[in-house]
Formats: sequence, structure tokens, C-alpha cells
Amino acid sequence: MTAQSILRRHGRTVLLDFALLAGIYLLPSLSHLLALPIYLLEPMRIAVLIALLFSHRANAWLVAITLPLASFWMSGHPEPVKAVLMGIEFSVLIAAYAALRQTARLPAVVSIGAAIVAGKFVYYGSKAMVLSIGWLSGALVSTPWTLQLTTAAGTAVVFGLIEATRNK
Repeated sequence: MTAQSILRRHGRTVLLDFALLAGIYLLPSLSHLLALPIYLLEPMRIAVLIALLFSHRANAWLVAITLPLASFWMSGHPEPVKAVLMGIEFSVLIAAYAALRQTARLPAVVSIGAAIVAGKFVYYGSKAMVLSIGWLSGALVSTPWTLQLTTAAGTAVVFGLIEATRNK
């Protein structure tokens, strides 16, 4: 198979992946530019889920690890320590989702919801540790729990339904 035939065969996929990744990396910056508190809807987590469901798993890992750092580089938020914690949270989300879907064979809605909760547990556990040693200042929880749970449930339902319809 020649390079030209590979490009012809996979060119559309590469182009779609590039467009998807470009949009994902610009999403946090766009949310920072708007005067609305879009961060409350957790656009980075939504971007990771978009990469997970509509791209290759490797792209999802790349986005999970680099998106918070890219957001800091482009907009100054989140601060570097928090960006690392968010990268860990998103990585746990991907790993938990894969394990729940492939090993436990749970429905997509349940897998995404549980993966989000697993990521949040790791994030807040890590953040508590980082706060206690002084690497980060501020409150452990800055976004109200009720809003986080509502957003997580809504995200799980929307992306779970998308995933379920894609697999039929």
C-alpha cells in the first residue's frame, strides 16, 4: 500500500480528527472569552467525552492529558497544579469508561456516569492532598455539589444516549 493510497483511504479520518481536536482545544479559550460562566458546565470534560466518543481512544488520552495544560497556556486558567489534577481526573474518566464498557459491559449512560464520578473522586482526593501540603490555595470545592451532580448526570445522559445510538 502506497502513501498516497493510505492518505486517500484515511484522509477523511485524519481531517475529521484534526478538526475535532482543533475545536476541542479552542473550546476552553472560547468559554473564557465569553462573559458567561460556561466553566460551570465543565467544557473540558465535555471536550474529553467528545474525543472519547467521536475519535480514536489515543486522541481521547491525548486530549485528557494535554487539554488542561493547553487551556492554561492559552488563557491562564486553570493554574498549573490544578491543570495537572484535571488531566489526572480526565485520564481516570477514560480508563474507568473503557473498563466499565468493555469488561463489565454496562450501558453507556451508566458507564459514563460512573466514570465521571470516579474521575471526580480522584480529583477531589488529589486536590485535598495538594491543598494540605500547600501547593494550591483556595477551597476544596468551588463549584456547588448540586450543580456538579446535575451537570454530571446531564452529561452522562446526553453522551450515553449518543453512544448507545451509535452502537446500534
